Amino acid sequence: MTDKQKTLFLSAAVLSAALCGFAIVTVCLIYRTTLRLETQRLEEITHSHAVLIEEFFHAAERFNAVSPQDTLETVLTSVFNAHLHKQCFGNSGEFLIGRSEQGQIIFWPGLERLQGTLPASVPMQSPLAAPMRRALVGQTGSMTGPDYRGVTVLAAYQWVPEMNIGLVAKIDLAEVRKPLVHAAAQACGAALLTVLAGLLVLLRFNPFLSRLEEEKMRAQNYLDIAGTMITVLDENGRIKLINRKGCEILGGEQEGLAGLFWAGHCVQSGDQQAAEQALNLLCSGAQEHVDGKEFRLRRIDDSERVVEWSGRVLRDKRGKITGVLAAAADITERKQIERTLSEANEAFQATFEQAAVGIGHVAPAPSGRWLLVNRKLCGILGYTAEELLRMNIRDVTHPADLERSLAKAMELVSNPELTTYSMEKQYIRKDGAVIWVNHTVSLVRDEQGKPKYYISVIEDIQARKEMEESLRERTEMLVRSNKELDDFAYIASHDLKEPLRGIMSYSTFLLEDYGAQFGGEVRDKLKTIGDLAERLTNLTDDLLTFSRVGRLELAHRPVSLHQLVDDVLNTLMVSIEREKVKVHIPKPLPTVTCDAVRMREVYYNLISNAVKYNDKADKWIEIGVLQRWNDPGQTVFYVCDNGIGIRDKHTDKVFTMFKRLHGSGKYGGGTGAGLAIVKKIIERHGGHIWLESAEGEGTVFFFTLSEQEEHLLWQDGASYWGGRTMS
Repeated sequence: MTDKQKTLFLSAAVLSAALCGFAIVTVCLIYRTTLRLETQRLEEITHSHAVLIEEFFHAAERFNAVSPQDTLETVLTSVFNAHLHKQCFGNSGEFLIGRSEQGQIIFWPGLERLQGTLPASVPMQSPLAAPMRRALVGQTGSMTGPDYRGVTVLAAYQWVPEMNIGLVAKIDLAEVRKPLVHAAAQACGAALLTVLAGLLVLLRFNPFLSRLEEEKMRAQNYLDIAGTMITVLDENGRIKLINRKGCEILGGEQEGLAGLFWAGHCVQSGDQQAAEQALNLLCSGAQEHVDGKEFRLRRIDDSERVVEWSGRVLRDKRGKITGVLAAAADITERKQIERTLSEANEAFQATFEQAAVGIGHVAPAPSGRWLLVNRKLCGILGYTAEELLRMNIRDVTHPADLERSLAKAMELVSNPELTTYSMEKQYIRKDGAVIWVNHTVSLVRDEQGKPKYYISVIEDIQARKEMEESLRERTEMLVRSNKELDDFAYIASHDLKEPLRGIMSYSTFLLEDYGAQFGGEVRDKLKTIGDLAERLTNLTDDLLTFSRVGRLELAHRPVSLHQLVDDVLNTLMVSIEREKVKVHIPKPLPTVTCDAVRMREVYYNLISNAVKYNDKADKWIEIGVLQRWNDPGQTVFYVCDNGIGIRDKHTDKVFTMFKRLHGSGKYGGGTGAGLAIVKKIIERHGGHIWLESAEGEGTVFFFTLSEQEEHLLWQDGASYWGGRTMS
């Protein structure tokens, strides 16, 4: 409902009440006058009838010779019949005559018109027939009360002592009131019609109401333009007026919000007490204004908004407080941002203080003063935070690194595209010790691009530097040791070979020159001496080769493995033909980057072993290459044979230095160093070697030159055996 409508309804109510009140007062005055006049009329009737009855009774006594009782009945009958023929008061008006006998009220039975309606008698103590009771006890007057029917009547009563009778003239009070009620209803209806007509005239022709409505609309528009909530509260804290922004904040409409208690309905329960205290201060006049109060508001949908609230006292012309003008700015987003910034600051402080590296903010040149330092930086430099904040970065920088460090900082300032730099430098601790750090610097600029401060991240690398120095010294020592070992191995092998060759030569000479003179046992021992010397010579050569494989640099270059394998097969041609071994290469081998000499040793050892360890009638060797299905870029090379195979329990021992699985003279002898050398060469190339074997069926050796996986997952099958899928 609009204020205009409220004003109209209020005006109509006031006018209606005034007119109705006037009509009621008028009707009441008329009613009192009517009652007074009707009472006088009834009293006159009773009085005139009493006088008339007395006069008729005395006249009848003088002229009639009958008894007094008969005379009384004759007089009463004559008077009452005359009264009936001259009825002069209302439809319910009655004139009654009665007497008292033995505690009973006895109505005169000669009343013809009332015969059959009057009771035979009414007890004197009964609440009925009150006017007659008063007359029979000797009273004269008027009253309103119940008659013999129990109906409230207006009655006049009189006692006639000479005849010992009572007279009552009565009329129903409802009959007296009826015309007045009709008149009052008509008057009220006329008043309402008059009010409605007046309102129509006011609505149509009253310029004051129009101007008032225009001013109110203008004021509401001014309030709605405001970007803050504006409310007008009455002296009890109810909302009388609220602008559009206030409706948006509370999530309701003006009509629905008007009349609500500000503190009780709009403020969250936790802030209601503070809101009520602020209103009490204003409404009581203790303060003229209250500013900067933060309240959490409860919206219509139960969500929450935070506002900053201010209030001013409103007074009328006489200075009486009529309410409060309040303004509230929605600061929900601002509070959320403040909480987020606070949480971010707490997180930054925790991270800053607990960081595993030293962090500091440094003022730009020429100051270079420490602006902010964390706990780790203080620990690295040995100063307290208070001491560092009184120093600058030059105070802790080693003189040898000062010029280079300043040049880097100036370059960061002069080149906007350069955002950070990092360098290793030396700092001087409080105790004078020199410490190595890795110093990473970023520059923070303001909105105009001017330097604000440097962010320095300082990592203590003293332990790493000491380790690097230790490693450098150990590396130099190891290089010297390897060179000495290499020289020693060469000299030792050379010096060992000379006596070994002498032993072999002299044992051979003794057998050749004096063999016939020796017995069989001596010849066997001399032959054993020669064999042992030859075996020791081979062991010395293999040991020298194995040690050099790990120390010599590999000569990497593109090598055609297919051509390299052909050269190896040509070298072993005599053994292959002698053993009648068939060699099969399913497809040309690729060209790879490797050390050709070392790779030739790999294939020579694998192929020669495949020829040597084979006892089948139909011997074969297959040399090839595979790709893994899950990594086509990974090349796997293999050498496969159908020889004697290797037991499962021995597969981990075949690559052990000087480890033979057979006797020294069986399968052509050997030192057991070949596969150990092959394994070391493959590993020097960054690869991996492994085998699959079944005793009595053959062996396949796999190797890679740049190992990426160790799983046997092939492009052609689950596992490969010489070009045949293994189950």
